[in-house]
Amino acid sequence: MTAPTSRPVLGIALEPFGWHPAAFAEVGADPLEATSAEHWVGLARSAEVAAADLVTFEDSFTLTARDRLTGRFDATLLAARLAPSVPRIGLVPTVTATHTEPFHASKAVATLDYVSGGRAGVLPATTGAAADAALFGRKNPQAPASLAEEAREYIEVLRDLWDSWEHDAIVKDRATGRFIDRDRLHYIDFQGENFSVKGPSITPRPPQGSPPVIVRVTGAETETVAARADVAIVPAAAEEALAATASRLRAAGVARILVDVTVHLADSERTALRRIEKLDRREPADDDTVVFAGTGESLARTVSGWQALGFDGARLRPGVNAVDLPRLRSAFAPLLPGSPRAGTLRDILGLAPAVNRFVAVKGA
Repeated sequence: MTAPTSRPVLGIALEPFGWHPAAFAEVGADPLEATSAEHWVGLARSAEVAAADLVTFEDSFTLTARDRLTGRFDATLLAARLAPSVPRIGLVPTVTATHTEPFHASKAVATLDYVSGGRAGVLPATTGAAADAALFGRKNPQAPASLAEEAREYIEVLRDLWDSWEHDAIVKDRATGRFIDRDRLHYIDFQGENFSVKGPSITPRPPQGSPPVIVRVTGAETETVAARADVAIVPAAAEEALAATASRLRAAGVARILVDVTVHLADSERTALRRIEKLDRREPADDDTVVFAGTGESLARTVSGWQALGFDGARLRPGVNAVDLPRLRSAFAPLLPGSPRAGTLRDILGLAPAVNRFVAVKGA
C-alpha cells in the first residue's frame, strides 16, 4: 500500500480535560477550570498549533462522565468566545437537534460565522434519553428512526434559513431610506413532520453562505442523516467495515469523511497502554470508538492508512489533554505532509462554494 501524499483533514475534539473520564484526576486538575474561558482558550490554541484544521465542542442536556463535576458551557457560545483567539482553525459546536428549534440554531451558527470570519460549522446530534425528554416535557423519547428523520429535517431547515437572505440583501440606500431589499429576502415555507418554519431568518446570510454541517455516524439511522451532511465522522473500526462505510457515504454524496478515534500517545505503545490501564483503574472508560495507543509516528501511519481506505482524515480525541495535545504538536504534526490549510472552513475542507437555492431558482 502506497502512503497518500496529500495532507489529511484533521479535527481535534476538545473536552475540558480529555476524553477519558479520569483525565482531570490524572493531571491533578481543578474541575472548576472546565468553566474558565482562559482554560478553553489554551486548549483551542494548543489544537491550532497541533495542526488541527478544526475543533469540535461537545454539548448535551444532561451531564456525562467527563463533566459531571462541573457542568459545561453551551458549545456554540463557547466557540464564539474562542473565535478571536484562534485565527486559523474551524470551530464546530455540537447542537442537539432533538427537543430544540432549528430557527434558533441557524441564527446562532450564522452569528458564529460572522464572529469567526467564516470559520463556523455545526454538528447536529440527537438524543433518545428519557432524562433529556423529561427536561422539556413536550414529547416522549423517540425511536432511532424518528430521531434520524427529525435530524434530517433540522439540517434542511438550517440550510434554508441561511439561504433566506441573499448576500446583497442589505442595501443601505440613504436616498430611498431603504436598509434591506425585501425582494432579496425569502420565506422558506418549510413544512415537515417535525417542524413548521416560515422564515426568513433574522440574521443575514453567513459569510460562508452555508456553514459546513458535520454528522457523526453511530448506526444505520445516523448514516442516513450523514448523507445530508458536508462531512461525516465514522467511529474507528476494522478496515473492512470502515471501507464499506466510506463507500456508502461517498455514493450518497458526502464530500468529506473522517475517522473518529480516541488517542493516547507516548514514547511506545507499551507505555501508552500502561497509561490507559492506570486511568481505567481510577475510572473505567466506556469509549464508543477504537482507542489508539502508541507513538506519534504510528498514529501518522494509521491516519495515512485510513486515507488509503477512502477517508479524508480523522477527528482525534485526546485521552488526556495535558499529555496528548503536546504530543500531537511535537510528535505527530511534524510528520504530516504540506502546511495547515487556511481560509474559511469551507476552504479548509475543500468544499465547493455554497449556492443559494433561492438565487438559483430566480436565475433559472
